[in-house]
Amino acid sequence: MLSKKILANIYLLLVVVFWGLTFPLQKVILINSLSPAFYNALRFFMAIIFLIPFKAFRKNFFSSLKEELFHGVILGLFLSGGYVFQTWGLVYTTASKSAFITALYVGLVAIMAPFLERKAPTFLQIVALGISIMALYFLTSPAGGGFNLGDFLTLLCAISYALHVLFITHFTRENESELSLLLPQLVTVMLVNVILIPVIPGKVILNREIFFTAVFAAIFATIFAIAIQLKYQKYVGSLGSSLVYVGEPAFALLFAVILLGEKITMIEGLGLIMMVVGIILGSLSTIKEKEQESEVG
Repeated sequence: MLSKKILANIYLLLVVVFWGLTFPLQKVILINSLSPAFYNALRFFMAIIFLIPFKAFRKNFFSSLKEELFHGVILGLFLSGGYVFQTWGLVYTTASKSAFITALYVGLVAIMAPFLERKAPTFLQIVALGISIMALYFLTSPAGGGFNLGDFLTLLCAISYALHVLFITHFTRENESELSLLLPQLVTVMLVNVILIPVIPGKVILNREIFFTAVFAAIFATIFAIAIQLKYQKYVGSLGSSLVYVGEPAFALLFAVILLGEKITMIEGLGLIMMVVGIILGSLSTIKEKEQESEVG
């Protein structure tokens, strides 16, 4: 039987696959000036609708303590910042620069994790982190053009995602009812995006293609993804999980090639290989670290 540590890495990697798949799917519907805030609001509204019928989620939500609800809202605000700043920033910057700057949250987690978790990263994790960030550079190949408003907004997105990863680990480490943190996050992200629809450029459009994309993203890239984060991320820690999450652009590129016919350059191919190496090293280092802690305990 697989240990919880190994299962955590497998499930988190599956989450990254779904996140990567949503990239080409959402790119298709956003191309006609669809409001990113409206789409995000629709996606999280659908997630809430699908989540409510499940007794386990409703039971944990209604029986949760005020502190747990507060933690869920805090996580939701960080998650909202990630979605809002990323989509808003795309209006002013290129997709490649946006992808690279967003992925900087991996490095930010490594920088901030020791302060929150009071534990420095291992040498192998540092090596894996360096390889992964270099791979992201090759994968996205960001062009020049200076640091503009879109780049700044996307940097705020990276900070928000880093804080979300860190505080998920922090809140769930001693919290046995992880599911109580899920619904408050979804509601918070939906409300924040609804409020920002008049602020962020884009049209409010709803058709069959947009609806089914929102449903797919709600089920697999939202409910499943956040539930897995809440339940399993604590077994690998903030840094270990971020090294798995850094594979999202690689899967996004892979699915973009398959579904949209985008071409992979030699440099991007090198970045894809390096990304896989970084993910493997990060996962192995996390599993080894947890096994050593168990032996000491």
